[in-house]
Amino acid sequence: MATSRVSERFCAADANITISSSDGMLFKVHRKNLEVHSDIFADAGNMTSVDPGDDVVTLSETSEVLDLLFQYMHRQLPPDLRDVDFKVASGLAEAAEKYWVYSALTPCREKMVNSVRDHPLQVLDYAMRHGHAELASEAARQSMGLGVEEAMESLAPDTFRTWVRITLQG
Repeated sequence: MATSRVSERFCAADANITISSSDGMLFKVHRKNLEVHSDIFADAGNMTSVDPGDDVVTLSETSEVLDLLFQYMHRQLPPDLRDVDFKVASGLAEAAEKYWVYSALTPCREKMVNSVRDHPLQVLDYAMRHGHAELASEAARQSMGLGVEEAMESLAPDTFRTWVRITLQG
């Protein structure tokens, strides 16, 4: 069994919750920060004990994504997403939507808007899943001319069907 690593940025000695990423990084944070900045974490507040060190909650996101997400949930300047790799940024956008981290939603949507030319199918999938109609339309336009196999591999089944209809009409 591999030993867990602890985040250098999120390693508060007085943390009362530890979050484990999908790749084994531990984030020692204050429950209150999570509750204040996320509807989902706020609603989950009573589901775990309050004794420091007792809680280890495993999330499905990678350490890179959680590191960025937690930066939006603490008193500090938010991260600059301009140079963040698209795969990490799209994971962050999904996490911001999933956990309703309001401070991260707008910067993540902006990153997706700015990525639509280079990653139209992935942006389309994100936009369709989260009800961003204008972004979905732009991503669909940008994806015109891409191969059906590439679209089928990249898109959720419902989004793929919509993409095919749009492509046939366009």
